[in-house]
Amino acid sequence: MSDPIQTIARPRWLTPLRADGLLLACAVIWGISFLWQKWANEHVGALTYVGVRSLLGAVVVAPLLFKASVRAALRDPTRRRPLVLGGLAAGACLAAASAFQQTGLKTTTVTNAGFITGLYVVLVPFIGRFLGQRIGWAAWVAVALSLGGLTLLSFSHVMSVDDLQGFIDGLNRGDLWVLACAVTWAVHVHVVGWAAPRSDAIALSVLQFVVGGTIATSLAFLVESPSMGSIEAAAAPIVLSAIFAVGVAFTLQAVAQDVAPPTHTAILLSLESVFCAIAGAVWLGEELGVRQVSGAALLLAAALLAQLPAPSLRRRDDEQQRA
Repeated sequence: MSDPIQTIARPRWLTPLRADGLLLACAVIWGISFLWQKWANEHVGALTYVGVRSLLGAVVVAPLLFKASVRAALRDPTRRRPLVLGGLAAGACLAAASAFQQTGLKTTTVTNAGFITGLYVVLVPFIGRFLGQRIGWAAWVAVALSLGGLTLLSFSHVMSVDDLQGFIDGLNRGDLWVLACAVTWAVHVHVVGWAAPRSDAIALSVLQFVVGGTIATSLAFLVESPSMGSIEAAAAPIVLSAIFAVGVAFTLQAVAQDVAPPTHTAILLSLESVFCAIAGAVWLGEELGVRQVSGAALLLAAALLAQLPAPSLRRRDDEQQRA
């Protein structure tokens, strides 16, 4: 994943600040989509939900494939290979993460699953270092702040050492499945970060939705026995999620990662937890205590600190300005 990408110029309008805005929009949408998933879970299994919404998301984005820039990218043989490889890998990650999380949730708690899944914000920079990426001190500090914020948001009920010991003693095989989910999401961020600048974000999004939706739906028929009646009962949250959480948000992520480094992306996307907590407070009446607010503040501080450009991004901008 170290081949040069200077031959493909990024869109002029896509500045690092605008890319951050797109990632922030993703975090908002995914935070709110927690409500839709909770609603859908009353009628369908997680794999059915992910599979159907991904395939519908592909339908939502598919008309953009007729854009001249997208068609030009599809005709370019140098861009087709990373598109196919990236789309297949990203789609497999989408389906695998859902399957791992679904399996883990059978034996672990929602609180544990939420926290462990959020650990992808820590895993992304470590994978990046393994791949030879340079990660500045500001990014590492932001990752640490994000981890602290996630801890406060997820474990607001932990009030004593005994409570913490109870959490540790309660770890089981389900938590390992959820950890596999977090690793998969971290890999997904890197896959998109590699493929998006080398191919086309729109085509990449459609392909990953089709691949992920097909795999998840196939697995759903094996372990969940979905029916048209259950899907129709969950039609509203599935459609909302297909349009916004899949069609809009995942596509915006792919567009933003044309310029945003993976670690930077993960830090900003971790704000999803903040918007999820806000959505729960506004629509479900869930209480936001001092710990949740403190956790949200740490995540916000991490996002602000992440605005310091990564060394690789600074070099890339300097080279373009000299050119």
